Amino acid sequence: MPRNSRTPSILRQRILRLADGLRERFGIPGCPRRVSILDALVQTLLSQGTTDHNRDLAFNELKKRFPSWEAAADATQSALASAVRSAGLGNQKAPRIRSFLHWLCDEHGELSLEFLSEKNDTQAVDLLTQHKGIGIKTAYVTLMWASGRDLFAVDVHIHRIAGRLGLIGAKTNPEKAHGELGPFVPKGRAFELHVNMLAFGRTICKARSPLCGECDFRRMCHYHRGIIPDNLRITRPGSARGKRRRAPKN
Repeated sequence: MPRNSRTPSILRQRILRLADGLRERFGIPGCPRRVSILDALVQTLLSQGTTDHNRDLAFNELKKRFPSWEAAADATQSALASAVRSAGLGNQKAPRIRSFLHWLCDEHGELSLEFLSEKNDTQAVDLLTQHKGIGIKTAYVTLMWASGRDLFAVDVHIHRIAGRLGLIGAKTNPEKAHGELGPFVPKGRAFELHVNMLAFGRTICKARSPLCGECDFRRMCHYHRGIIPDNLRITRPGSARGKRRRAPKN
């Protein structure tokens, strides 16, 4: 990557361009439906390594078997694992959920995380990430969805897109990407950019066989420039380059 291609000013410009371009393509997503912070945390834990569909199946089954978080906390680990089986990795997720519920009850006297609303972003994230299985992404997603906080969560799709567009370094892992990208996301647009980048990653900038021909960001894409020979790059209709290559009329 060229030197100084990710200076603060350039990063800010590129991320703004990305946000505006994705807004034009996908629109402005509706505000997230507010749920309790604890509900959002458990849903996010269940979403790790699975689809949204399987996450929802597992969460609904968990709430069906245990109508209250107190009932879930009193359940055996095997019972919890059985309830969340559809999300996969039940033997990992169940003990993490159970351990967190026990900690929350012991530390705060009730199974609620609404007290986090009184803490700033850093304090809330630090409190959540001290627990096994809760990384920065899980904490950000939880607080973004449940509390409407202006936090930019980086998942696998967003990490892939940011890498291809040269917004993060080649060796930047998803956790570090939060710190590299977050400060440059336009204020008040973290949720919008997160949702639209997910849509972009699932439909255009796929992990395999990305649809580069349908992408609006080819000119700033390091991945595109690397895989397509110069003489085969897609040019915009009417461009000077495209005109030079136009076949002469008979």
